[in-house]
Amino acid sequence: MAVSRIGYISLYVTNLDAARRHYVEVVGLRETGRDAHGRVYLQAADNQDHHCLILTEALHAGIDHVAFKVGEVEDLAEAQAAVRARGIAVRGVPAGDALGAGAAIAFTLPSGQEMRLLHHLDKIGYATGMRNPNPVPPHGKPGARVTHLDHLLLAGERPADTAQFLIEVLDFNLSEQVVAPDGSVIAAFTTCGHTMHDLAIAPGPNGHLHHIAFGLESRSDVIGAVDIMKEAGTTLMEYGPTRHGVSGVTTIYFFDPAGNRNEVYNGAYQAGGVPGLIPPIVWQAQEFPRGAFYYESVVPESFFAEVT
Repeated sequence: MAVSRIGYISLYVTNLDAARRHYVEVVGLRETGRDAHGRVYLQAADNQDHHCLILTEALHAGIDHVAFKVGEVEDLAEAQAAVRARGIAVRGVPAGDALGAGAAIAFTLPSGQEMRLLHHLDKIGYATGMRNPNPVPPHGKPGARVTHLDHLLLAGERPADTAQFLIEVLDFNLSEQVVAPDGSVIAAFTTCGHTMHDLAIAPGPNGHLHHIAFGLESRSDVIGAVDIMKEAGTTLMEYGPTRHGVSGVTTIYFFDPAGNRNEVYNGAYQAGGVPGLIPPIVWQAQEFPRGAFYYESVVPESFFAEVT
């Protein structure tokens, strides 16, 4: 089958208006719609699909579901059979369940989060337009200069189980992993395309979200994003801007008003794109502090303790 890339993430937020302001005026997304349920739809500048993020007001923060796109409609039936063969229940999601979204299948990952696969999302064009466009969005637009939704990191009590499912059932590729002295997998970074990771899994309570991440074009855009966050009074992680050893990116973590952790970053390497083409990078557990935060070489206790 051909799971091609991340489609969108659906988040729970506790104040819809505050969350919308955050993702538009700080992160730099554009609002693309609202539905009859009150959900807000947002997209980054360099993606033509209708949305990359859905915000739903709830009593708690966290992840509702994540949706990945497949290359052909026929891939949905193949994926459904493969997931069911693993002993996992699959349900159909009708077209229109989310604005601009075609029919999908939904199932629960071993780590407890709902994952959907779909083929169709309506096209709305790039933020710069589709006819004789400028090469960059207007400099007066609000928020950071994010280009796309890049990845998410999920929490799970047994990260290896979710990584194994993604690789063996959905043909994801393993790009990097963190291993314990006994060789067991502590954290895994998986991709379904050429990006270094689309979905990562790390230790934590099942069903929870660690962070969602957006890409930027340059390291200077990371600095510019921090300036915007400071002016807006956004809650930042105690480190940053900093650099990961894993993926090698320049990064900053921060939080939306509901407490969902966000990341903006630049500089990830390109993955092989074919499952098993190249072996994964391996981080030994004792070296992971340098892998997580290359400059500081210390992982704050809150980094894995705070999930939604």
